Amino acid sequence: MPIMEFNEKLTRIIRGRSVELVMQEEGLVTIVFDDYSTMRVKVAGGPTMNTLPDSKIESVGEGGAELTLVGEDSGTATLRLAEAGSSVTVKDETGRIEYAG
Repeated sequence: MPIMEFNEKLTRIIRGRSVELVMQEEGLVTIVFDDYSTMRVKVAGGPTMNTLPDSKIESVGEGGAELTLVGEDSGTATLRLAEAGSSVTVKDETGRIEYAG
């Protein structure tokens, strides 16, 4: 199991946003937040674990090719990234890119 590192930049951007909707399709997971911003994650398969109910994001961790979202209630969602370092995009409600990595 890879060591999980805190992703400070991504955490700063999405901390406090509530997950409203999670959509999955082949190779892609899209998360829509309560402020209508979106996070698109290119994945290798679906979520490996999703115990993140409708809660606010507290932090984001990365380890190898895994991205883990941690909610304020300690629930988590872990996604296997298609390619570490270039699989996550966050856009605000107007479509402006806030994060790419």
